[in-house]
Amino acid sequence: MPKKIVTDRAMRAMKTKKKLFQSAVKLIDKYGYGNVTVEDICRKAGVSVGAYYHYYHSKSDIIVEFFKQIDYYYEENVEPEFTGGAAGDIEIFFRHYAKFHVDRGYEHTSMVLKVQHDFFLDKSRYMYTRLMSLVTAAKDGGAFGGGEKPERIADFLLIVARGMLFDWALAHGGYDLAEKMGLYVRRAMLAFRQGLP
Repeated sequence: MPKKIVTDRAMRAMKTKKKLFQSAVKLIDKYGYGNVTVEDICRKAGVSVGAYYHYYHSKSDIIVEFFKQIDYYYEENVEPEFTGGAAGDIEIFFRHYAKFHVDRGYEHTSMVLKVQHDFFLDKSRYMYTRLMSLVTAAKDGGAFGGGEKPERIADFLLIVARGMLFDWALAHGGYDLAEKMGLYVRRAMLAFRQGLP
């Protein structure tokens, strides 16, 4: 199959979108999501407001773009750590979920939690499909008792993790997120292991 040739125009478009994204992240880091306008982002990036709306539908789309990075982070950094050890891999998954957010700071997590977007519930994303495969392997290996389906277990664990993120952001990052998330995820897995409803 021949390689797709990237035209100069497509290259410029990619650079413009990247510049908008980077400018938005820098401004939001410095001033907070609520204090930055689309006009501010465009001014910093040196592009028109019309150009912004060519790439993004709203300011919240920048946050979605930022959050998509977690999928890439998992593919590049976390995937090599999975051992095929069923329940242990699920703990690795959520340890990195916490690490990703801690590395970016509670302010970023607060921004993400404020944005209502279907992207976060998209079950075709790498993050969700990979967690499902880990839970299915753990269930097939006997790590979870009862008749719970893997999808219900994965959903429950993600709800626990998102709840931890919300609480951690409310606490302004005032505790060790990885440690507390690990504890809560282990307790949730124990409940499923014991076949509790």
